[in-house]
Amino acid sequence: MRAASFFALALLAASLAPSPAPAAEEQLTFFRIGTGPTAETLYAFGTAISAGISRPPGGSPCDQGGICGVPGLIAVAQSKGGSIENLESLVAGDLESALVHADMAYWAYNAAGPFRHREPFTGLRVIANLTPVMIHVAVRADSAIESFDDLRGRSVSLGPSGSGTVSNALLLLRTQGIPLEDLRPRFLNPGPAADALAAGEIDALFEIGGAPIEALAALAERTPIRLLPIAGEAARQMQSLYPFVQGGAIRDGLYRGVPETATLSLGVQWVTRADRDEDLIEAIARAFWSGPSRDLYLTSNPESRFPKLEDAARETPVPMHNGAKAYYEQALGG
Repeated sequence: MRAASFFALALLAASLAPSPAPAAEEQLTFFRIGTGPTAETLYAFGTAISAGISRPPGGSPCDQGGICGVPGLIAVAQSKGGSIENLESLVAGDLESALVHADMAYWAYNAAGPFRHREPFTGLRVIANLTPVMIHVAVRADSAIESFDDLRGRSVSLGPSGSGTVSNALLLLRTQGIPLEDLRPRFLNPGPAADALAAGEIDALFEIGGAPIEALAALAERTPIRLLPIAGEAARQMQSLYPFVQGGAIRDGLYRGVPETATLSLGVQWVTRADRDEDLIEAIARAFWSGPSRDLYLTSNPESRFPKLEDAARETPVPMHNGAKAYYEQALGG
């Protein structure tokens, strides 16, 4: 994450070097991208995206040694509590786009799940489907907790308040017949949750992100941990009830001392509003795929995967923005 931030700043600084012969004065456009807490993968992804699509006025184009971003665009990654806060900020007009879990996007679009008491967000649109994230349930290696049933009566961090992590943690617990009242819940960001687990202040934590999650990787370096497997009936129930959930595994060695562990994954979507200018969104999509976003992201997340173009363009229950659709049709020859 820190590497992504460093390279983002370096790219923006480089792009401010005067180009040899600017054709005309460019209009300045700000484009805010809501992400997750700073220790989560989505923040690193948002930082990489913002650097890759930005090109402030006066910046050199990529064929002159500059950035292949959108002329006049300054994109900024903003740390938020999670998908729910991001979507609410998008509805309110406080963000131009956001990275959110696909199930939260669907529920916001249809006024279901945690959004069932709100108006349907029918103006929600997708720019790209991104790399799926994994559900992590971590305990100390010396803990007596071996299964979800052992979490009863324990102090458990369910993720930041108002986040998709909390919502999905509660869904998973519910499929196991464990109501919130059976836990001593805490609602902590990844870094504080990891510190609390190391100090013995909590017994377990839920976190959702692309493996390895920075906060958990740092925790495993100083405190031996285990990840509770999500398999068998627990996994089958989640997959049958929620169409955005898929089976997966956290690979051996991604966290020190942690073997391969079965888990579940969720799609991630980069979303915006339908009323955003089509030409701008098309240019942003083009810059995302032709610029340095991929290299920037993988620099700070070398074990993670970057999405493929054909997967990013896949149709989902939430419609694709017309500008993004125009780019994908041209890029994929459709």
